[in-house]
Amino acid sequence: MKLINKILVASGMFLSTGIFSSCSYLDMDSYFNDFTPLDSIFARQEYLERYLWGTAGLLPNEGALYGSSYGPYMTAVDEVMMSWKKAEYGGTFLTADEVTPFSTYYNNYERYYQGIRKCNTILGRIDEAKDLEALEKREILGLTYFLRGYFYYQLIQLYGPVPVLPDDPLEVDASIDNLSFERSTYDECVDYICKDMEQAFNFLEEKRAAAFFNRPTKYAAAAVISRVRLYQASPWFNGNKFYADWVGSDGKHLISQNYDEKKWALSALASLKIIESGQFNLHTVAADENTAIPKNTTASLAAFPNGIGGIDPYKSYAEMFNGETIDVRNPEIIYPATLDRNALSIAFPLHMGGWNGLGVTQALVDGYYTNVGKDYQSTADYFEPIGADSVFSNYTLKGTAARMFKNREPRFYASIGFSEAFWPANSLTNPSQNPEARTYQTITYYSNGNTAPQSSNPEDYNLTGYSMKKYIHPEDNLWSGGAVKTKTFPTFRYAEILLNYVEAINELNGSYSDESASTGIVYTVNRNPEHIVKYFNMIRFRAGLPGITVTDAQDKERIRELIKRERLVEFAHEGRRYHDVRRWGIAHLTENEPVRGMDVTKKNTERNLFYRVTNIQHKYAFRTFTHKMYFWPIPNSAITKNNKLTQNPGW
Repeated sequence: MKLINKILVASGMFLSTGIFSSCSYLDMDSYFNDFTPLDSIFARQEYLERYLWGTAGLLPNEGALYGSSYGPYMTAVDEVMMSWKKAEYGGTFLTADEVTPFSTYYNNYERYYQGIRKCNTILGRIDEAKDLEALEKREILGLTYFLRGYFYYQLIQLYGPVPVLPDDPLEVDASIDNLSFERSTYDECVDYICKDMEQAFNFLEEKRAAAFFNRPTKYAAAAVISRVRLYQASPWFNGNKFYADWVGSDGKHLISQNYDEKKWALSALASLKIIESGQFNLHTVAADENTAIPKNTTASLAAFPNGIGGIDPYKSYAEMFNGETIDVRNPEIIYPATLDRNALSIAFPLHMGGWNGLGVTQALVDGYYTNVGKDYQSTADYFEPIGADSVFSNYTLKGTAARMFKNREPRFYASIGFSEAFWPANSLTNPSQNPEARTYQTITYYSNGNTAPQSSNPEDYNLTGYSMKKYIHPEDNLWSGGAVKTKTFPTFRYAEILLNYVEAINELNGSYSDESASTGIVYTVNRNPEHIVKYFNMIRFRAGLPGITVTDAQDKERIRELIKRERLVEFAHEGRRYHDVRRWGIAHLTENEPVRGMDVTKKNTERNLFYRVTNIQHKYAFRTFTHKMYFWPIPNSAITKNNKLTQNPGW
């Protein structure tokens, strides 16, 4: 049982339907995969299942966003300012330009290839398991194709183009030359991933029973295609002349030098397949007497999804992440993982049991609209207290909060912790048992506030005056005696599919069709302004904001910019921003901007100075980004073993 639990945590994937529900192998040896002869493994279904379990265990937990993460996606991007620079948060070394090919941060290169080789072995030898029934074989094949494609997906999102291995299992006694492979082009990598995901789509189930919710479905495979095709179509990978000299030995450009509009269409078609399946919806919570409709809003009051009517925008967004809605009841989740507790610990204040070191940057805060969909405009009294507490949708906005935080959109309050924000932490039932524990606290980031640095922990303080509360439930309290809600991280969710679709069709000039091999349905995509309005507005209305019009949708450049801002806010601290700024080719601009926030060196008696947006003056705030950082360096150990493998540009 110990190993299975370890695998489940590591992979974020529960491989447990009928064929995996047997308890006969719960005490399996953790060295089973590597030390049991393959002839024995593939002689019986039971052993084959074990082998598949072990292969899945090589995937990372994608709910580990910050500490002990599998990539720099949350600690090396412009929406975050960490208070520490250490290996647990390896992305902080990238922003300091201290990463080299010899660094060990996020070094899963060989681990992912190990997973690929195991998948190849399963696909090559599955017919040897004579006791394997047809239905069970389909499931194993679907999962194996999904896993193999996912390992390659993990590789290309960090390293860019990588070698694609032959499908046939590699011979153990082959020469070094025969085990060395050149990089495939980025397009070839994406095509291979999508081929595997299409196979997985054909074999996997549409839905999972509640007990097996964390297991991938055919629509998880389609979601991978939607994402990787979107990245492939984006400017950095689609006709980017910056990499004109980056070629393989055969002269092929590793990054396409010729723009191809059809790449956008392929992403849109994968998204449309999910949209028209009817399997998913945006997560919403019904309005009640505490729901606040913004005054003077121009948002449609029609029933959701045609307006904001009937839903509570704050709860609809907040309860998707904070554990209030359990994953099996969340119609937005396409493929889940378990959120790592570190996301809470680094955001929580010290005297509530946290580490107090997760800073949100002004770059993210500035992305949020007001509650009527306008840009925030500073006023002369921006720093003055609001004056009286207000409560809406079970959220308390303290009267001591600055006016700059009044009348912001619901996603702002659901996500951002600011000075004078209220932290209930109300699961601590008897605070008197621990006199230092705190509940129902108004947290302040002033230099003399209740989160100020302490002599025993001089680095454990917030550097920007903002924290991330997106994953924190009002009941969560990290002190002993407190409790936290179990939380699911949505690795893929329906909101992304909608925005992927809108972004992709916005770039189309022609019309493209594809017939699904499994259903026979013909899907067609083009630049349909009504579709742009419909699916973009679903995200806006869920957030309680006014939508766009068909007239807005006629302007391709305007829609591009709206999508960039919407993705920044909607996917705040979900790891998407790191990839977005790179695929759009703007990372060398956004990541070289000064880190801005509140001036946490000021006291509560200097509110006008504290709340004045400033460039953060701290050694970790002096960041650099050069073009080599569009890709992570391939580990030197991998290049040493593969004499045909070249390093990424600039490293």
